[in-house]
Order: sequence, then structure tokens, then C-alpha cells
Amino acid sequence: MKITQEADYALRMMCLLAKQSAAGVPTVGAAILAEGVAVPTRFGLKILHKLSQTGLVKTSRGAAGGYSLNTDPATLTVRQVIEAIDGPIEINRCLAETHICLNNPNKDCCRLHHVFEELNRMLTERLDRLTVSMVVDDGIGLGDLIRVIS
Repeated sequence: MKITQEADYALRMMCLLAKQSAAGVPTVGAAILAEGVAVPTRFGLKILHKLSQTGLVKTSRGAAGGYSLNTDPATLTVRQVIEAIDGPIEINRCLAETHICLNNPNKDCCRLHHVFEELNRMLTERLDRLTVSMVVDDGIGLGDLIRVIS
């Protein structure tokens, strides 16, 4: 499993929105968000569209329009943002409900399936511990962030 570059950019955009919101800026334009994460505006719009469709951001039109968080950054987890872009986190394709393993069609009897399942649970549980507000909080040191997911 690899977190896509698109999900990485989405996380960075959500962090920018959280910082702007904390600074009292109600909305941020797509071009500013895209520039803030060093992607072309067109790609930034694609990411923002996905985040909007999942309800993580809201859009407003007009002269003062743009994008804003639709979720409290203190409860918005890194996992939620990643899954909004990449879909459910599955470290191995055998974890997908629809996947039929050619090596062992009975997943309950496959030892590797159980190992992957536990590793996946551990990963998602740790990503659920880390919120967007923690990531952008300058008062939380890097060591403390790492301890949150340890």
C-alpha cells in the first residue's frame, strides 16, 4: 500500500485550511491552496473537488468565495483525509472484500491474510489518532507527534 501523492497534497491542503481558519481567514481560493502545496491549480481543483464530495471541505462562491474546512480540525483525522482521496486503506489486496485469492480462497485459513489484517488495523488505528489540528499545532513538537502514532 502506498499513500498516493494526491492524498499527500490533500493532507497539506487541509493543513493550510486549518491554519487559515485558526488565523480568522474564512475561505481560501483554490489557486492559493494549490500554490501552497506546489501543484498546478488544475490538479489542486481535482483534489478539492474530492474533498468537497466527501464533505471535508465546503465551497462558497462569489468575490469572497473559496474553500474552507467543513470539519473541526481537532476531530478530523489523517486517516479520514487519506481515505477521502485514496479510498479505504488496505496494505494488501487480499483485504478487499471483493478480492479472491488464488493462493488460498478461504481467507479464514490463510495465515498471511491474518497478519496483513492485523498490520492494517494497527496502521489505520494510528492514523486515526493523529488529527489535522495536531499536525498544524506549532506547540506540539515532532517527537510528541511521533509518540501519538507510536
